[in-house]
Amino acid sequence: MKTILTYLIALTFGILFALVHIPLPFILGPVVGLFLYKIFIDKEMEQWSGGKNIAYLVLGVQIGLTFTSKTFSVIGPYFFPYTFLSLTMIAISMAVAYWIARQTKLDTTTSLIGAAPGGLSAMIAVSESFQGRTVLVTIFHTLRLVAVLFVVPFIATHWFTGFSAVNADEAVNNGPIWTLLVYVLLFLVAYKLRSLIPAALVIIPMLVVGGFQAYGLSLYQWPNYVFIAAQVLIGVHLGTSVSMEDVKAAGKYSFLFAGLSLLMIGIGCLFGLLLSAWTGMGVLTALLALAPGGLVEMALTAQQTGAEPSVVSSLQTIRLLTIVLILPMIFKWWLPKVK
Repeated sequence: MKTILTYLIALTFGILFALVHIPLPFILGPVVGLFLYKIFIDKEMEQWSGGKNIAYLVLGVQIGLTFTSKTFSVIGPYFFPYTFLSLTMIAISMAVAYWIARQTKLDTTTSLIGAAPGGLSAMIAVSESFQGRTVLVTIFHTLRLVAVLFVVPFIATHWFTGFSAVNADEAVNNGPIWTLLVYVLLFLVAYKLRSLIPAALVIIPMLVVGGFQAYGLSLYQWPNYVFIAAQVLIGVHLGTSVSMEDVKAAGKYSFLFAGLSLLMIGIGCLFGLLLSAWTGMGVLTALLALAPGGLVEMALTAQQTGAEPSVVSSLQTIRLLTIVLILPMIFKWWLPKVK
């Protein structure tokens, strides 16, 4: 019964947010609705255990369907400028986290891992391997993700809509219904590889479906309500993950890392303007590509605001892979020296 109530609250708030034109209504609506319900009515909420995984698979398909024959050729010139700015953002975040550790009683390991601008699941695993305070790392990353989800879509919608790219959409051909079998096979592969490849449930469907789209191989187009349902599932997962008890447990560190998240969002906006001037990329696309986290949500925001979701998702994937592949090696070398 609690599971049904959870999804009814989530869907209700999603519809309300959609009616008042709030960005990402079917993700942010459930987050707000469930958070308020837990504060004022009942702390215990239940969600479908497999919902998050299915949602990520479906949203990976949704992002992949935004790719066109030009996507991969368009991304090429952006790779080095984007990677340079992304690495600079990571370095700034690490420097601030190191300063926080020096100024407080928070251990350096927890502070640095908790400040990585992305890769929540991977950073939790890294924290456990380096004996960090994993509960705090989880809280810090959750605060970052929530800040990104609420602040960046608002900025993109209200401040940068005049910079949205105006591109002629390529015609989307609906593939035969038997291509649903391709999705099934794709989902099975992604699920099997989820422990080996970072964010595999999103990235594998996104890149494979995007590859089909880019080379003109049409797959069956899903109805929009399937993608809305997936967004609600993500919103429920986030809404049931955040609690006031967690924030209180982190104490003053919650405010410090929330402040760090806002700082990185601001730097991401500035670097987005720089990336746009440097490469000619649309300002809104650059802003969303450099947002510190939320690959799926930033791609969806791009889709809703007239930016280029395929470019945003591809560049966010580069940033995510940089964080989960390179940062652990840096931590392994650096943390023993600074402890």
